[in-house]
Amino acid sequence: MNPTKAFKHLLRLVTGLTVGLGWCSSAHAVALEFKIVQPSTVQATTQPHSAVAQNSVALNFVPENQPLSTAQTLSTIVVNPAPSYAINALFAGNSNSLVAKTVGSAEGTRTVDGGYTGAYYGHVDPGNGVWNLGSFSYQHGAASPADADRKQLHRLQKQTKELRHQAQAKSFQLSLLEELNGIDLANQAPLAALDRGYIDWLYQARSMAIPERIVWARTKAFIDPDTGHWDAPGLGNHWDAIYQDQQRRYDAIAHSLEENPLLLTSK
Repeated sequence: MNPTKAFKHLLRLVTGLTVGLGWCSSAHAVALEFKIVQPSTVQATTQPHSAVAQNSVALNFVPENQPLSTAQTLSTIVVNPAPSYAINALFAGNSNSLVAKTVGSAEGTRTVDGGYTGAYYGHVDPGNGVWNLGSFSYQHGAASPADADRKQLHRLQKQTKELRHQAQAKSFQLSLLEELNGIDLANQAPLAALDRGYIDWLYQARSMAIPERIVWARTKAFIDPDTGHWDAPGLGNHWDAIYQDQQRRYDAIAHSLEENPLLLTSK
């Protein structure tokens, strides 16, 4: 058949199809897209005299406003977005930083609104008898409470990066309260926070939909992964005592955060 006649014949067929689809609502209308395939775009075939004409018509039926498929929708989701606040924002201000106020509240060295208690200026650690200074009960040698805060804040900032790295490895983002509790746990017991699995337990608590997931994860983090036994002699080495202490610290952080909200900043 002559290519021109073939084109006209096909056009009549399409026109008839369009009329047949005329009952469709505008929200589900079918769009017909005509694509003229030029000779240079026609792929070579093993049949030299194939039925492909030099000016063939390709029909593309695409329903308008069609929702994305499940696969397409999932492909657009950011699995592990970075927190909307920079780590530096947590530590800005040294002794006046959010970390110093919230962790200090859990330590008993700061009031809920960020003020200073008598323990901030120095106290004896009830566990080992060592002299503590500053917001974080620092006991590794410092010239003053402010100096103690600067030293511990530097250490905790590095540990915060490690907490985020561990969370990112599991493809989830820490909330501000989860992160502050991880930082406080790193201040209280670095092994529990970074090597004993706070992030692992928190991830498990999320998957199990445990309401008190942060306190549960903090408590579980005191289990020695090598032995499977508790490793918190200062807290009695049993669930009730450890959980009660972690709940107390969690409550102090939550209340302090309410009084000292973080002004979120982008990275």
